[in-house]
Amino acid sequence: MKDARTLAFYDAEAHAYAAQSKQAGRLRDFIAALSTDARVLDLGCGAGADSAALRSAGFGVVSVDASAGLAAEAKRLWDIDVRVLEFGQLDYADAFDGVWASASLHHAPTETLPDIFARIRRAMRAGGHFHATLKAGGADRRDALGRFFCAMDEEALATLVADWRDVRIERHQGSGYDGVATPWLWLRAVA
Repeated sequence: MKDARTLAFYDAEAHAYAAQSKQAGRLRDFIAALSTDARVLDLGCGAGADSAALRSAGFGVVSVDASAGLAAEAKRLWDIDVRVLEFGQLDYADAFDGVWASASLHHAPTETLPDIFARIRRAMRAGGHFHATLKAGGADRRDALGRFFCAMDEEALATLVADWRDVRIERHQGSGYDGVATPWLWLRAVA
């Protein structure tokens, strides 16, 4: 995430955001797809609820978020150490059996997504599972809270994972922290 306004929102609202964070419903499917000794990257971990669930499932978890405020909440709430870095700084190679990116990648500028997805792929071991959820939208935009969201639809998302296996993209209606109804894209793919 390179957008200063979005990052400032999460830093300033970290405590309130953490209080309303819920565990993602698709997390159970992701956990079931992995072996019990898997090493997982929670990319854009927010306040750490999903990282905590992944750790409770027995996985070795590395948690990453660009917001120092949310990293502090993850430590306070779940005793999770979060590596504070932006998606474009992801520097792992052949390190993870799974990457979980729930409601995070949509904050990246559209033009940076090919590089970010290449970094995610490089971070994964062969056969690793990737799950991402992103808000759909035809253009780059900001919500009423000032957060940036990239342009994303099924075709654009499919292009980003064109060389992956077992790609599945689904569209569902939902909402987010702002409570506004919005379409979401759910991606599952295998490295």
